[in-house]
Amino acid sequence: MNTLIEKLIEIGGIPIIMLILGYFAGRYLKPLIHKSQERVAKAQEIALIADRITDEMISMFPNQSWDNWLDKAVDKLIKACDLKDADIAKREISAQIAKKLNEKN
Repeated sequence: MNTLIEKLIEIGGIPIIMLILGYFAGRYLKPLIHKSQERVAKAQEIALIADRITDEMISMFPNQSWDNWLDKAVDKLIKACDLKDADIAKREISAQIAKKLNEKN
């Protein structure tokens, strides 16, 4: 599975898909989200959760290339939809992982 994903990355299929996804997110999803404050709040919650999950995957599987790609994809969607940056979530995940690693030692 990893070799298939790495081949797709090498030939440029995934970057092209990401460009198309970013275009459609900015063009159609962003206006839909920003129609009401409630939608913006819910989208920010979902983006925060997705960012936490991808950050945790990177820490759990540091040698995999697909989790880095997935994290970048989530970050691009957050920016394309003009949502708040999830730097707080990244710091929180890093702190929690460091805490768990210290507990094991």
